[in-house]
Amino acid sequence: MGLFAVQLAKSQAAYVIATSSKGNVDFVKQAGAHEVIDYRERHFEEAGLVDVIFDTVGGETLERSWDLLKPGGRLVTIAADAESSTDPRVKSAFFIVEQDGEQLAALGKLFDSGALKAFVKAELLMEEADRAYSGLVAGNPGKLIIRTK
Repeated sequence: MGLFAVQLAKSQAAYVIATSSKGNVDFVKQAGAHEVIDYRERHFEEAGLVDVIFDTVGGETLERSWDLLKPGGRLVTIAADAESSTDPRVKSAFFIVEQDGEQLAALGKLFDSGALKAFVKAELLMEEADRAYSGLVAGNPGKLIIRTK
């Protein structure tokens, strides 16, 4: 999800700051981030104030994000723990996908044109799905595709 957010933000001329582990910094830059913070080496708060934060982690990461927003800034989270939060800020930031044919068609055009890319790490048969979840698939970062045949 984060790699799509990076690409979509960059396509809107946003300056994109992302977080990643050290081993994926170059990969995230390749996806379009202008700046990548290795979250094991630096706190993302060092990036300074920003207009928009897209949170995929939740918990402490989400809590630490609020103070980084510029006045009028927006925080969006897709972290599962946000759905059950009673904090009104989190409730208004929680985003859940709704069907929207026009948006899906627009995303399809971006994929077709190459402006939006899906990074595929590997394709596995359904019988091998346990390898995907146990971290046994080595190689480049990206998504794993599970095929039935």
